[in-house]
Amino acid sequence: MSEESTAAVVPDISNEHKHTHPSDTSGSADSTEQPPLKKSASNVPITLHIRYKTQTFPVKCDLYDTLKDLKDKLDKLTDVDPQAQKLVNKSITSVKRDDATTTLKDLHLTDGQTLLLVGATRAEISSASGLKSSSSASNDSDDYASASNKKEPLCKQTRHEKVLKAGKPDNAHFGIRSQNDSLPASIDGLYMSMLNQSAKKARLTFKLEQDELWINTAETTKKIPMTHIRNVIDEPIEGHEEYSIIGFQTGTTDNSIIWIYWCPSQYVRSIRRQILSD
Repeated sequence: MSEESTAAVVPDISNEHKHTHPSDTSGSADSTEQPPLKKSASNVPITLHIRYKTQTFPVKCDLYDTLKDLKDKLDKLTDVDPQAQKLVNKSITSVKRDDATTTLKDLHLTDGQTLLLVGATRAEISSASGLKSSSSASNDSDDYASASNKKEPLCKQTRHEKVLKAGKPDNAHFGIRSQNDSLPASIDGLYMSMLNQSAKKARLTFKLEQDELWINTAETTKKIPMTHIRNVIDEPIEGHEEYSIIGFQTGTTDNSIIWIYWCPSQYVRSIRRQILSD
């Protein structure tokens, strides 16, 4: 084959792809480099019904919203700080969760479900703090007496010692020292002796739908709104550390404390958390 015929079959590539060279920036708009697209999240809109005190709020959200997202929305509706919010529903357990990463889907919530919101508003917390400060400023002598009493174990103080001498109720729930357990599904059977004019058997019941703590005796039922409980005081009983004395403070003085005796010590922390969300 001649050199002439060989040259005829070799293509001329000197100008091929010249418009698509990486260094060429004068191409058409189609060749302009585009930023990468963000991965779109699944959108599953749902509506939750949030009961707070006497009101019910329909809250629109997404199944993949976090618990923090939901609490931020409730903050705007109710003025309850997210840190003070406690949401109650059969789908939500008492296990501590990370609000920033836990989604509504993780909590097995579905469209149309109702949740109870428990927590004091900022105004209520501010008011309670103001009353406490006022009481501290005007009752220095009472504060001194109270401080003196605190040095002595509760079980050694006369009013408590009198009740404890009556002994542990026969049907008191089994107590365990140095252990923290979650509250059972129903605590109606946690019988304890309650301080009044005579030591009487009592039981605690959390009425979450009404946001109330009920203390029942054979004669009466005392209903306490959980938002009215400012503090929970507890102390193991000396010689019976598997049981504790626990007090629910609803006012600013010692007389406002409702005392409960022979509370199983393993439930004390959970009772505090249920009421104070701490």
